[in-house]
Amino acid sequence: MPIKINDFTLPKEKLEKEYQVVNITRWQKDGEILGWSYECILPKLRYEKISVKVKSEHPVITLEELNQQGLAMVAFTSLVIVPWGRSNGQFVSYGLSATADAATLIPKKQGSTPQN
Repeated sequence: MPIKINDFTLPKEKLEKEYQVVNITRWQKDGEILGWSYECILPKLRYEKISVKVKSEHPVITLEELNQQGLAMVAFTSLVIVPWGRSNGQFVSYGLSATADAATLIPKKQGSTPQN
């Protein structure tokens, strides 16, 4: 019996609680705007990148703000990550598809200032 890619699951300990956003793009299909796609890195998975799609009118941070700050962390509500695979002749491509109900910007942690 062959193994299907849908049979694979990511262990919960491999997932992050907060994700570092490296890019934000508009998520659209057939010209219709559906929401926003947050490209994030996964440090626990060798800094693999994943795009998480969220249906919302406005992003939690704009690309301009992200470029200005240099670093933004987000948390996702009801994050679902699903593996996918596709074969085209002898070539097989695979990846991860991710969607979430909402994204929340995590405020920057303020460093402690030394007291005199």
